[in-house]
Amino acid sequence: MKMKLPLFLGLLTVTFFQIASAHPLSNPALKSPESASSYRQYCSHCHSGSAPSAPRVGDTKDWSVRLLSGFDYLYHSAIYGIPNTAMLAKGGHPELSDDQIKDLVGYMLISSKVSSVTIEKALKYDGFLIADREFIHLDTNKNAFLEKKELQSENAFLKLFDEFDKNQDTRLSPAEFIDLRSSLELLRQTQNLTDEEIMNQVNATLANVKGMPPSGIRVNSKNGTLSIAGVVGSNTIIDQIWRSIRWIPGIKVIDNRLMTSEMLAFD
Repeated sequence: MKMKLPLFLGLLTVTFFQIASAHPLSNPALKSPESASSYRQYCSHCHSGSAPSAPRVGDTKDWSVRLLSGFDYLYHSAIYGIPNTAMLAKGGHPELSDDQIKDLVGYMLISSKVSSVTIEKALKYDGFLIADREFIHLDTNKNAFLEKKELQSENAFLKLFDEFDKNQDTRLSPAEFIDLRSSLELLRQTQNLTDEEIMNQVNATLANVKGMPPSGIRVNSKNGTLSIAGVVGSNTIIDQIWRSIRWIPGIKVIDNRLMTSEMLAFD
């Protein structure tokens, strides 16, 4: 069936209008004095101030890299916080609604002048509807698949890669990755080690983590629940610790209470 040109152009205009209206940063209120005031009240202490790991408003490169994981990922970090960092849920302001937090994120993105190309890539990645945050973090190519080269620092995942690559396309889908990780978690939890054996393995592993403080890290295991607490120098060290111990056999649950000196300053 042939469509008359005026009707086709009309539908095309509506489609473009709908896309523009759905643009997360298209709301003119995000550029208003009220938005700037809210930012100063709730966010500027860290994002224009003294939190070393917080992305600075105005740093286009930093915000662009973070946005490539999608708007949903960035909103989730702001609303629910990031474990073991100074980024508390809603920045420590539980009185704010989720929509208010999203608007504050939007203000910071606009103020940091992220490009339309970056925004389009973020919207495309959101379109994959990936919920697993570890998968998103590992997916550096942002194509909704994990290749072996993206897992070079994850030996446990690499060892089982081929087994869980069900369709043998040399990459893992989100579902395949979740199945792989679940298998590793089950294997870890079904190993029977005493609490003393678990703590000995954890302490021996931590001794090889670069940047570990010489003392002050407390490790305890009770019925397979491992708790680790103390203060380290950076979020990078916390991440290294987590990755080094997460697959130690016998651990049922990991209660990670590590903090950085930065976190203490904002506690």
